[in-house]
Amino acid sequence: MPTRNGQRLNAHELSVLDWKYPDEGALPEGPVRDGYFARKKAITLYLQGAIESEVKKQTGLGLSQTRRLIKERCLQVHMDGEVWGWRALVPWERINSYQRKHKIDIDKFGQGAVGVFNTVLNQHPELRENFTKRILAVGSRNRLSVYPRNKQSHWKWFLGELRARGYEAENKWPFNTKNMGYVSVCRFVKSVLAENPESAAFVVGGPDNKKKMLSGDGTNRPVNFMFQRVEMDAHKIDGRFSVMIPQPTGGYVQKIVHRLWVVVILEVMSRAVLGYHLSMRKEVSKVDVLRALKMALTKYKRMPITFGENAYYPKANLPSAASEKFIGACWDETSVDGSLAETCKHVRQVLKEVVGSDLLEPENSFAMRRSKDDRPFIETFFRTLGQRGFQRLPNTTGAKPTDKGGRDPDEIALTSQFQLEYASELLAVLIANYNATPHSSLGGRSPLDYLEFRMLYPERSLRYADSNSVSDMVSFRKLCLVHGGYAQGRRPFVYFAHGRYTSDILGQRHDLVGKKIWVINHIEDDVRIVRASTEGGQPLGVLQVSSPWNRLPHSLEVRNSVASCINSGKLKVVSGQDAIEAFIDYSERQKGKKLPVHPAYLEARRILIAIAEEREGRSMIEIANERQTHETTLANTDRVQEIPATRSTNSHESSRSLPAPRKAANN
Repeated sequence: MPTRNGQRLNAHELSVLDWKYPDEGALPEGPVRDGYFARKKAITLYLQGAIESEVKKQTGLGLSQTRRLIKERCLQVHMDGEVWGWRALVPWERINSYQRKHKIDIDKFGQGAVGVFNTVLNQHPELRENFTKRILAVGSRNRLSVYPRNKQSHWKWFLGELRARGYEAENKWPFNTKNMGYVSVCRFVKSVLAENPESAAFVVGGPDNKKKMLSGDGTNRPVNFMFQRVEMDAHKIDGRFSVMIPQPTGGYVQKIVHRLWVVVILEVMSRAVLGYHLSMRKEVSKVDVLRALKMALTKYKRMPITFGENAYYPKANLPSAASEKFIGACWDETSVDGSLAETCKHVRQVLKEVVGSDLLEPENSFAMRRSKDDRPFIETFFRTLGQRGFQRLPNTTGAKPTDKGGRDPDEIALTSQFQLEYASELLAVLIANYNATPHSSLGGRSPLDYLEFRMLYPERSLRYADSNSVSDMVSFRKLCLVHGGYAQGRRPFVYFAHGRYTSDILGQRHDLVGKKIWVINHIEDDVRIVRASTEGGQPLGVLQVSSPWNRLPHSLEVRNSVASCINSGKLKVVSGQDAIEAFIDYSERQKGKKLPVHPAYLEARRILIAIAEEREGRSMIEIANERQTHETTLANTDRVQEIPATRSTNSHESSRSLPAPRKAANN
């Protein structure tokens, strides 16, 4: 049967083979199901060249009605970008939005306004275009703008546009209704966002939400071997903690530490945490990242805990402490979120030279299409760490501001004296216990058990890092000019990190004066002693710093911070006084809440505590508990000794009458 212009539509031109089908089994019995199959058969017969009588006999539809079904329903574009196809044949399935054909006549009850919103937009195409642009506008990144706009803002803008066109003066819709078209505007905003999902993601959630729309499900980034890939990230601990600062006049002053970061390295296949580092800086630095890497490559020693004897699970540990074969085990890829500390040149170089690992960031490899938080394993670990640990404490700040529930974490940290050292111990316990907790995606095994299980049938042998390279991982080296010499009558020396260094060996090398030598800070927590070598690599032994940096051990960061205070005039160091000692004294003398605890002070404090505990063989908290217990015992003993004496005197006085007053002798 030819069409009006003498041509019949054919299946090839219409690409009928690509049409999508509805779920025919889900169609309800009755008119809907019967109507769908009748329409489908009519189109099939039409495309096969059947005559009208035959089509009408089998389906009840004529050829003109069949052609209308094809043109007005099947060939319309669906929201998914394809034609409706067979899906459009389901009876009463709405293909296009309602188009009002009658004159707008709203009664006194507000009835009769169906489709009026779309009619108004059709009458003003420029209004529809501007309204759509406004809904999809995301604001400027470089200029101040309103972002994001809510539905009420769109509604007010729409009313203003209609007022400018005289709708209110003429009492037209929506000004003659109760809600003034608010529901219709909200429905239109929703439909525009649904038709533009990529722009809608930007409008609703910002640039990160848009990136998430482009991320995949991870099927193109498989991990096939143990130690093939690790994920590394830094996470701010959701809690407030305090430090106890001793005062010159006795007692302590508490100060709140507002930021604590933990850098974690997690092996992807086993979910095991290989290493971590607790940072007390305002922001994570490359040194924090390198310390986490160093822990992952060296043998871990489980931290002694003072707040409980049963805090650790029986097998709680890090892999390097659980088995000798995991000490120094290297991996191939390190996935990060692209933050500056993790991707800086020095960290990238260490990963390549010491670990033999490539750095995967959002700018390369499969990570190009990822969002910032599209690293499911490390993000899940941090969520677990919060839910199982710090978010259960009353001093937590929660994952979002509403989680505080009216509590004051600062006040709780102060009243409970939740000190930084306890937070460090708690973090060590949580991570070690996580490695020993059964995991559903590991077949009910814990990460440590799964590591052992996979190593029974290794797909390949493990690579190991050189121990000397690992020990120097956090070291800092610099070419320094040799000063002095016999011409000046001074032994050769170098300036390094605001200090003057020399040694007996360097003191004899007058031939190096005027040349540069390598100076290496190889002990990260004690920069008083450094290694030296010639520019060609010949060792020059160990150099020692001179006053005022030669008394207390300190790190390079602490010295730089102290030197900065000295240069700015905030700190005065008299001749012969130790700079670190002076800085700590300066920090401990601050009162009130105006001055926050300086990160350099916390770092110096951590180093001094670690060295003191190493010398004592016990933790400082244990020693403090013993002293407190001893002082309490002495106080109770004194009180016990005083109380009976007082009672005895009182009882004696109460049982005996006062002696009669004697008269003084007259002679």
